[in-house]
Amino acid sequence: MGAPGPVRLPPGIGPGRPFRWGWAGRLALLAVTLAAWAPFLSVLATAVVADALGCRVDEGSVHPCAGPFGTELGSLLYSMGVMGWLMLATAPFMLLTGLAWTVILVRWGWRRMRG
Repeated sequence: MGAPGPVRLPPGIGPGRPFRWGWAGRLALLAVTLAAWAPFLSVLATAVVADALGCRVDEGSVHPCAGPFGTELGSLLYSMGVMGWLMLATAPFMLLTGLAWTVILVRWGWRRMRG
């Protein structure tokens, strides 16, 4: 048996060639970002809606909250508020995706300024 042939890298990867994410990588980063930030966005939406309707929301119990068209939103707002506890699990991913999007935006801005 002879010596193995040269190692072939996937297209777009190699010496002097920058790695490009493509649409699949960007879509994956967006999906991870939305999943990681969902608990925060849920708590933020709860605070905005409860403040706009003048409702009381806490983690102790469900409080009545009259919504538009006579709907009761107390239990929904309570559930959305308690989802904030999931931030304990998703906080590292929130930090990583926040940093990743910051790097992407800084690189985009740098490239636009350079021409």
